[in-house]
Amino acid sequence: MWRKLLGLMLVLIVGTALGQATSNYLSIEQINVQGKAKVFIFQPRPEGGVKLLKQGVIPGGVLSLRTETKNWEKALKGRGLKAPPTPIAIYFTKDGNIGIKSVVKDRPLQLEGMINLDEVFNPSKKPQLEIPILPRIRNTVKSLLTSSSCPNGYEELNSRYCIIENWEYLKDSYYADSRTFTEYVPFMGMKVRTESYKTIDKMGASWGIQLTSNTRAMWTFNLDGIPMIDFGSSYGGSTLRVSYAPSPSIPTDNGHLERYINLPLKYVIATYNVPVYDKWNQQYGTIPIAGVYPIQVMLTGTHNLDENDVNSGLLLTNYLVSSNFPTKQTTTEEKVIKTDSYRVYNNIVFDFQGSSGYDFYSTPLGGDGFNWIWSKVPVVGALSITLGYSEGSESVIAYNIDIVNGAANQYYYVTIIRRDITLVDSNNVEVGMYFAMVDDGLGSIPCIGDVCPSSLESGTTK
Repeated sequence: MWRKLLGLMLVLIVGTALGQATSNYLSIEQINVQGKAKVFIFQPRPEGGVKLLKQGVIPGGVLSLRTETKNWEKALKGRGLKAPPTPIAIYFTKDGNIGIKSVVKDRPLQLEGMINLDEVFNPSKKPQLEIPILPRIRNTVKSLLTSSSCPNGYEELNSRYCIIENWEYLKDSYYADSRTFTEYVPFMGMKVRTESYKTIDKMGASWGIQLTSNTRAMWTFNLDGIPMIDFGSSYGGSTLRVSYAPSPSIPTDNGHLERYINLPLKYVIATYNVPVYDKWNQQYGTIPIAGVYPIQVMLTGTHNLDENDVNSGLLLTNYLVSSNFPTKQTTTEEKVIKTDSYRVYNNIVFDFQGSSGYDFYSTPLGGDGFNWIWSKVPVVGALSITLGYSEGSESVIAYNIDIVNGAANQYYYVTIIRRDITLVDSNNVEVGMYFAMVDDGLGSIPCIGDVCPSSLESGTTK
């Protein structure tokens, strides 16, 4: 008897171990779904394009996904911080709302509507669908037996909208695609423009970047021009430390100065154009969606930069490398400062308010990434590359500038870029972008790249 019991226990143990090993090898992830919606779950592939992980009306419960995560782990080489991209869920609720979320292990996927389809519906031509013969016959019979007025290949969401029934009917990469880019992107910087009797001769800077495994990759989404962010995976790999604090100061060129720290990042951009049909207006349309995710920091170690490092590579430059700053829901914060009789103003600092115990930081898209996505979706100004790190963690991004030698007892204007965007399942948060513009107030505020503060909303503090 005891032999039978022992044998049964061994079978159970081996079976459980094999099941776990198979799940790990196949990268099967289980997600707790809350709510009910028509859902498409995608994940970018390392070689480009996207994989459809799941589609259909999901009523809630535990959902198993065979993901691309293991393939990403194999593809990401080197010691730098890396985080495979999490899957993306695009879903439609019965009340006519759309939502988009990152699918993260150990976090329920709540299928709650976020934005009404009326706000993001873009009229378009009828898509070319490749529908197999059996589904075509089934849809024809279904249309005869019901009062649905959805086109062939679509299914009814509610009284007004129909959603594409099966994503596999769409063969053109226009509807779903991704590409990975590796390039230097501006991480922080400053631009000084002063002239005449208010010329600044010397500036000071104290900048620091420390990214550790406490840092978390974030999806930055663009839903037809509406930006939002959501949590991805935590990074694994080696810490990066970069500092720039030239002593005693940085001389300007007749009152003009530019300095930028640029980091080499590997990031993926995913684009989707979801087919929708408006029955009331008998109009085909699409919902344009894009997402950006920083999958790897391509630099490790400690790098203490000074003026001798300017333009010796791309890590520290006196010009802005090819990039595209976000303009949607991007604002500026302005400080009016006054130098003392010694022509000095020290410790110009800006703080950003995070949420959910995290601080968030964005950089612009690299030039290659921007050029590719420009042809894919109509609105790209909502996108940036975003990181998150828990408050009080070892990860930190610090930024301070000083006027070391300006004009005595004169007012100057310091403007910095910031973003106020929605954190999914939360509320609006401030996303830091440490790019400051210092000017004398005698003309318009200088631009950084394609961001001109005079064209954005701003707030002034003293």
